[in-house]
Amino acid sequence: MLHDKAAQRVREFTDIPDAAIRGITAPALVIVGDADVIRPEHAVEMFRALPHAQLAVLPGTDHMTVTARTEWLVPMISTFLDAPAAK
Repeated sequence: MLHDKAAQRVREFTDIPDAAIRGITAPALVIVGDADVIRPEHAVEMFRALPHAQLAVLPGTDHMTVTARTEWLVPMISTFLDAPAAK
């Protein structure tokens, strides 16, 4: 049942317009695994579209194992969150 709902959600998803993505002015940290269901190329597109973004591509990581990469994620996320606000 969960699989069917998830598959339906993916089939019915419509892209967010590029202009809406470019309009996000808050800092953003885009994180993706190099073996994720979301292609690294798509993450790079998102990174380029977000005016104040940082990008992290985690090697040897897929969608299910990304949270197991705490040795990489904790320092990255902490640094991102602790960074001074852009003026």
